[in-house]
Amino acid sequence: MTDFQSLSASLKGEVMVDIANGYFGARKAIDDEREFFERVESDIRLAEQRALTICAQLMALLTSEHNMEGLLYVLGVPVDFLPRVESADPWLSMKLPFAFTAEGRYEKCVLETYERMRNAFEFFLHGTLYEKKGSLEKYGKTTGFYRYMEWCTELNEHIAKVNRDHSPSQVLSVVRGMDVDKVAKQKAVGAVNSKAGCIPGEDMCLTFVPCEEFSGMVLPELPALKAKLDKRNKVSSLIKQYASEVYKSDRAKVEQLIEILKKN
Repeated sequence: MTDFQSLSASLKGEVMVDIANGYFGARKAIDDEREFFERVESDIRLAEQRALTICAQLMALLTSEHNMEGLLYVLGVPVDFLPRVESADPWLSMKLPFAFTAEGRYEKCVLETYERMRNAFEFFLHGTLYEKKGSLEKYGKTTGFYRYMEWCTELNEHIAKVNRDHSPSQVLSVVRGMDVDKVAKQKAVGAVNSKAGCIPGEDMCLTFVPCEEFSGMVLPELPALKAKLDKRNKVSSLIKQYASEVYKSDRAKVEQLIEILKKN
């Protein structure tokens, strides 16, 4: 009998260790993933800010938010993100392109800035490929906004699973169940609650990531300069036409911008 009790105690000890490893291991894995997720968030927000900054440069080149809205409308791009754009000086990091006329130079400025803006939006939304050195994989890809939102959903699914399968109440239920005599007595008086799982506010649940807070960061897809919006017009042609209209309608302000660009 003594040998049996000793063996039983030993087995219970091993089971307890396994339970503890499973409980803390699952939570540690979530903590590690969440920490990495939050580090990537800073990169996502930096990419967003860069995209909005270049958008602000294009807006300044077009002389007004109204003109910026007009260009996006011509290209079929939604404008609901524009309130997030802060004003900026377009000449801070821009070299004036060559053309024989001021209007031609201005059109090239608008085209080049739009292309920079499109690339920044693309980088933010989709990430970009990069060469991986010292790795079996030749290329890797940075995390873009769309993948980040998918990851957020996946992370919450992992959290829900841990809350369900590795909650304190579930572990306690298993541990209590190992004491057969005590469980039998509790059942006799109706004192056993067999329900397991993480009860918010009453149990030490892992909190979910607020994915909805990130949804407001989304930016629209911008068409490439070579793309055709219809059978006759490329995006580049439409932008040049629109820039020409802005130049003619607000010539004094545009030429003032060009003079500032010449000094860079």
